[in-house]
Amino acid sequence: MRTHLPFTPQNCFAVARDEAEIQSFLNNDVYKFLMLDFILAHPEYRDIEVRWAMKVRSPEVRIAEIIPENALREQLGAARAIQGVTPADISYLRGMTTNAKKPLLRETTLAFLEDFRLPDFHLENDGHGGFDLSFVGPWKTSMMWEILALKIVNTLYLYYYTKKMKVSASEFNGMMTEQFSRLYRDVAMFKNSSNVTFSEFGTRRSASTDIHRMVLEILGGELPNQCIGSSNVMLSREFGQSNPRGTNAHELRMIPTAMVDAPKDIVDTMYRIDREWMTHFPELAILLPDTYGTSYYLKHAPEDIAQGHTGIRIDSKDPLIAIPEYVDFVLKHGRDPMQAIAIPSDGLDATTAIDISRKCSHLIGKITSGIGTSLTNNTKGLMNPSKEIYGPYGSFSVVIKPESVWVPNKSEWVSTVKLSDNPNKAIGEKHRVLLFKKTFGMEGMESHEVLV
Repeated sequence: MRTHLPFTPQNCFAVARDEAEIQSFLNNDVYKFLMLDFILAHPEYRDIEVRWAMKVRSPEVRIAEIIPENALREQLGAARAIQGVTPADISYLRGMTTNAKKPLLRETTLAFLEDFRLPDFHLENDGHGGFDLSFVGPWKTSMMWEILALKIVNTLYLYYYTKKMKVSASEFNGMMTEQFSRLYRDVAMFKNSSNVTFSEFGTRRSASTDIHRMVLEILGGELPNQCIGSSNVMLSREFGQSNPRGTNAHELRMIPTAMVDAPKDIVDTMYRIDREWMTHFPELAILLPDTYGTSYYLKHAPEDIAQGHTGIRIDSKDPLIAIPEYVDFVLKHGRDPMQAIAIPSDGLDATTAIDISRKCSHLIGKITSGIGTSLTNNTKGLMNPSKEIYGPYGSFSVVIKPESVWVPNKSEWVSTVKLSDNPNKAIGEKHRVLLFKKTFGMEGMESHEVLV
């Protein structure tokens, strides 16, 4: 039946049009390209064999009861079939620059992307309501699956849930109308706090590329001076933004530290990676210290890192605790915190971002938040509860992380570890996690609900 309702599955989900969700490698977070540039520049890293695995951290979500395995396999296969980055996309990537107008990516990285192909994937039903989804390959290629696969999983879950429950056209339109009403309520809150800025970091868990695009169009039109950019490379290009927003992720420390066993070597490797990153991208020298605990990292940071970095991204620690702790660290090393930047970025929404700015902006030179799921997938509670018989409809906590690395001198796969400032987000095999806890301690860590 033909409908004139503004929101339909066909204009919200590529799969409803029998199209691929991922049609370009640029439909990805910019930090993946930045880390690729760094990894390719370091022969000791680029060919490390890495196994990545999906983990659904929301125990009530049973994705295999919603997403047909053949549909997931088809969408993953479509992404893997993409052959390289187009000349037009290469031109855009070449145009991304630092504040000093220097190219962000090296020509050797652009040449690598011209012929880029994703490695294969492994997918099977785990028999417990979930999927075993993994990717194995050299770090330089396998790393690019993370965001793309997460986008596919999230959008298929939402679309097939509405299809499974036979949501009518009018019901679907009402659900989507409420999602965007929530966005406009957030916009109104930001307008009442005009000093608060943020970047959109919602690519990995966006409801779909179509919805993501609508969200960015609204943010750009309503908050042009407060929404300072998106992490999504493809959509930044579409909206005429020359430089997507992002730096690096936890994998940068998780993978190299898995190659060593001695506590001193683990610590030295963590700091060495950050030192090398700062040398490679001096204008993007933003610390991400929560991989093995923010308190430990700041307490033991070498002087050159303390002096050479430009700010901090706060991922898993309460920013109201982390920002004062970071300011004390900066002052301890004789630096002016008014010359530093803090980027809170874990599970934020308009309310929390505004609250953080109100309570901490006097402590540090700049606070600008990274806001993700609450902008691009604000879908919890949209479906009639009577139809949520397969678990909750809406966004949920799912990650794809490096699970293990192949260590040639051991001839075995060794588990990666991420401790996090929130122990509920810890990743790794038990014996390796215990080793890292013994190495770094648990100071400053606090368990709380994992929202995204």
